[in-house]
Amino acid sequence: MKYLFFDLEYATSKGGESKICEFGYVITDEQFNVVERDNLIIDPNIDRCEWDYRVVRKILTRSIREYEACPKFTYYYNKIVRLITGADLVIGHTLDSDAKAINDDCKRYGLDSINYEFYDVKLFYKQFANTTKDTGVVTILKELNIEGEENEHDAGADAFNTMLELKAMLKSLEMTIQELIDLCPEVKNKSENYVVKSLLEAQQRKEARLKESLCGDGTNDIFHNKTNKRRYLQFLDNVKPQKQDGIKFKDKKVAISINYEDHHYRQMLNLIQLIVNEGGSVILKASLSDIFMQYEVHNEDGSLREDSKLKYVLEANQNGANIEIIDIKELLSRLDMTEEELDAMPMVSFDFLFSEDAIIKDRREKSIIERYKNKGKPKKATEKVYSSGESATTLGDLLKTQGVDLNKL
Repeated sequence: MKYLFFDLEYATSKGGESKICEFGYVITDEQFNVVERDNLIIDPNIDRCEWDYRVVRKILTRSIREYEACPKFTYYYNKIVRLITGADLVIGHTLDSDAKAINDDCKRYGLDSINYEFYDVKLFYKQFANTTKDTGVVTILKELNIEGEENEHDAGADAFNTMLELKAMLKSLEMTIQELIDLCPEVKNKSENYVVKSLLEAQQRKEARLKESLCGDGTNDIFHNKTNKRRYLQFLDNVKPQKQDGIKFKDKKVAISINYEDHHYRQMLNLIQLIVNEGGSVILKASLSDIFMQYEVHNEDGSLREDSKLKYVLEANQNGANIEIIDIKELLSRLDMTEEELDAMPMVSFDFLFSEDAIIKDRREKSIIERYKNKGKPKKATEKVYSSGESATTLGDLLKTQGVDLNKL
């Protein structure tokens, strides 16, 4: 049996695509005797401005010039293929991110996907320590009383320390690695056709949650519901008229009582669409409106609930504004509708979120939607494609930070 432990370092992961600059590996036999080890130093083939200088200063142990003087990923590709496909088990720490980075570079250079199964020591440790938290390498080494190699952030040392972690856990459990795998089947992962299974599943879960949230959570509340509030504001940002000849509210800015707005999520969305269809707009700042819809709500003691928007409208009128104040029946009458008909209207569509010109202010949500829209779209093998996303964390990130001499850059 041959075990391969590998770890990567990246020059950058900005834009959600990693550019590899180190491929460190250790090959052992079943007794964890080291058969071969090395750290392949790689020119990431990017402009100086593309380097992630936080990583350069705090993570990497070599200067940019040292990396740039080495061969590119294409030079090492065949060796990396032989290392991965020639191993009986492929193991790492936070290896899904590293597997994705390999896929990123394979696609960037037009190279075939490297298809393989792998196991993550971090996930084994969750079972070992009975924890749901992602545990860093330094913590694992300390808790297992392991004295690892001190060259933190060097991919070769990181791969070696990963091997020491697994070896120590198996010794403590008095298990073989196959017994541990059988005990923790969920740790098994794979990379195939440039896709890492666990990352794809996580992305699909995010997309499913996004789709579910488009219809709200079943409540009709905006004030106490962050998802409904976000969707409400997105609808205001993106709503477009569904007919071209509406004139009933032409050029009129309409504001709605906070007493109504906060607890009528579905109705508010439909009101916005109806008013926009008639040439108007719904705004949040009532003091700048042309028409204000007041809505009386009584407290338990019979007193009227305060409406902060109405207060600002009255102040604006006292200062010379001419905001028309009407009730909901009058507003709906101008739309040729009753409250019962408004209540019966179905949920509006949020398909606009997937249009090219959609305004999406939440960065993470924008990333999910962009990836969903780009499904099935082919990328040129040599083009640089950037999309929103968070930088992947390597094993080196999890070890103790060690600075880089900037004079070496």
